[in-house]
Amino acid sequence: MKHYKNKLLLSCAALPLLCIEAAQAEQQTYIFNGILTQFDSTFFSQAANDSMDQFTLTLIVETTAVLVYADPETEVYTDAVIRFDTGSSGPNGGVWTFPTPTFHQGSINEISYSKTGGIDELTVQLDFEQQSWRYVEYLTVTQASTPFIGLNGTFPGVLNGQYEVSVSYEAQEFQGETMTWRVAGQGFTTSVIGTLFDSDFDGVTDEIDLCPASIKDETVVFNGWYDSGVPNYVDESGCTIMDHYAVCLVEEEEEQEPSRFSWVQPTYSGPSYCEKQVAYGLVSDGVIDFSESRTLRRALYDAYRSGGIR
Repeated sequence: MKHYKNKLLLSCAALPLLCIEAAQAEQQTYIFNGILTQFDSTFFSQAANDSMDQFTLTLIVETTAVLVYADPETEVYTDAVIRFDTGSSGPNGGVWTFPTPTFHQGSINEISYSKTGGIDELTVQLDFEQQSWRYVEYLTVTQASTPFIGLNGTFPGVLNGQYEVSVSYEAQEFQGETMTWRVAGQGFTTSVIGTLFDSDFDGVTDEIDLCPASIKDETVVFNGWYDSGVPNYVDESGCTIMDHYAVCLVEEEEEQEPSRFSWVQPTYSGPSYCEKQVAYGLVSDGVIDFSESRTLRRALYDAYRSGGIR
């Protein structure tokens, strides 16, 4: 898609230390903090389990892990998780689990980053042994409203910020066939410490977002009141449909040169060439379909006829 905004890009030549550190980084740490809606464990009575209301989950991932599956919406890595700690607490105490995953033959150590069907989901599956003990752990983090997984870099990442995702986790210890303890919880996050940043929460991280302060109305609205009814989609560059129309207005204002004959010249009150081309460009890039394009063009002209954009 043609992008209408300019973005200042800093090269590695300008920031050599930052670039070296980024290139050498081999671990990512995610910390999920939130509210428990359900909790169960073998450590407490049912009443004590029911009183648990907060969780903190820490996940450390090796970014040089083996990629075992990839498609445009999913990446799966093995031998990636080097630490998964669970912390569950309430007014009367808490419990923390922190067995360190091993990479022995026969162990399971898998993490999946998925955006399938427009829903982001992070899953972890661990099954490993330490001496005579066996540990089985699971984690599922699922998008509630805000996309939180980035698949644009050399290794996936998780969005940093205060947002809600649903979380389900479980950790068990076995000796032989006998389970010696178990912890399991479900809830939702209130904050996430991740490795990616998205200032406008449009699902496109700041490092590749050409519109870091997007206009995020639910539908495309002209002149602040004329609602087209077309969803205000975000394209791959992080720009909403309304961002593209807004930039057309800015460019038109910058290109207009005052004339000493302006007071006698007729004023054109219809859409600019740039505005007319936005819908066609969005169709070409697969952001909208032909029906939505027609609706946008009709709404654009109607907005001018009903009082103008300016």
